[in-house]
Amino acid sequence: MISGFSGKVFKSYDGEAFEMLCEVVNEALECAHLEKSEIDGLVTTFLPGVVDGKIHKHFYTTQLAQFLGLRPRFMELFDYGGASAPAMLQRANKAVLNGEATNVLCVVGGKASDLKSKGVTVDSIDRLSADVSLTPFDEFFRVYTDMNPISDYALVATRHSHLFGTTDSQRALLAVKQRQNAKANELALYKNELSVSDVLSSPVVCEPLHLLEIVYPVDGFHAFIVSQKRTADLRAVDILAYGEAHWPEMPCELPDLVNTPAQESSKRARFDLSKIDAFELYDSFTITVMLQIEDIGLCNKGESGRFLERVDTTYKGELPINTGGGSLNTGQPAFMSGGVLIDEALRQLNYMAKAHQVSGVDKVFVNCIGGWNRAHSTTIVLGEAP
Repeated sequence: MISGFSGKVFKSYDGEAFEMLCEVVNEALECAHLEKSEIDGLVTTFLPGVVDGKIHKHFYTTQLAQFLGLRPRFMELFDYGGASAPAMLQRANKAVLNGEATNVLCVVGGKASDLKSKGVTVDSIDRLSADVSLTPFDEFFRVYTDMNPISDYALVATRHSHLFGTTDSQRALLAVKQRQNAKANELALYKNELSVSDVLSSPVVCEPLHLLEIVYPVDGFHAFIVSQKRTADLRAVDILAYGEAHWPEMPCELPDLVNTPAQESSKRARFDLSKIDAFELYDSFTITVMLQIEDIGLCNKGESGRFLERVDTTYKGELPINTGGGSLNTGQPAFMSGGVLIDEALRQLNYMAKAHQVSGVDKVFVNCIGGWNRAHSTTIVLGEAP
């Protein structure tokens, strides 16, 4: 079960990444009523440049353990990007159940500000260093100056509109509904009133995506502790279902850009969606959420725009989605939103969401996407085991 968690997010953190991480880990340990010496498993993720701008960290898990003063029985590194966080929880849970470890620390995050100051993202870091490749076929694909990942998702949004008639206003409505949730979330970065016209009047960053449809990369970490030790402070939140899927094909090899591996990961989780009380869906862009709404089965392919027009997806509504406003409003630590979504799911399940608490939450469905729109998807359902 998840016995402790914590997270901190900053627009820009002045100190070093590991210093920020240490604060988060100490809070998670306090939440779990554990000492650092009791942590015997470490699971984490790493993207180039998110740890104080370093393109590479030699044996990153070892450096992390050294700084934190841990001596784990096992360590593991996931490279699913935004989809890493649920996979980390699943691996940690397996380790505890199999006796490989007693208390496993899961860490996700880093600093986005260092790369932003250099005018790149983790998906365009090859512009910063010729020693970095993004695909095995960069000489064919990386020939034009682009705005990855924004340009990639802009292409997806354009394709979705072409196939299904999805409008800019429908995508903007998704941003507005998430902002309604964020307004009640004390942890949200953006909480001012937002209308569809506000979204549509914000600058077009890459056609057709407007500025207010795009996540803001920030600095931050989230830490989760998985163990068999239950504390009186938290509910016995466990993993009720899990599935993952990986599509390694290049874009031109896929049947269509509007499909995501969430179609497969959600099926592999095998959980009745009618029993879910809240959904936390990866929201790097408005179109990302809309694709997952379709691909996990909340509506048919191509109908997410109309779905948003008729269904109340706020935390007070009939089908709450991204109850804290998602990373569109809390920021995306180190270009990965998985920690934000898991943190919000745990706050909801432990009735710690305060003003944006969904009534009677017992099961939360989380889906995370990594490697742009189509490389990785992890689905996890959290709640108390029967």
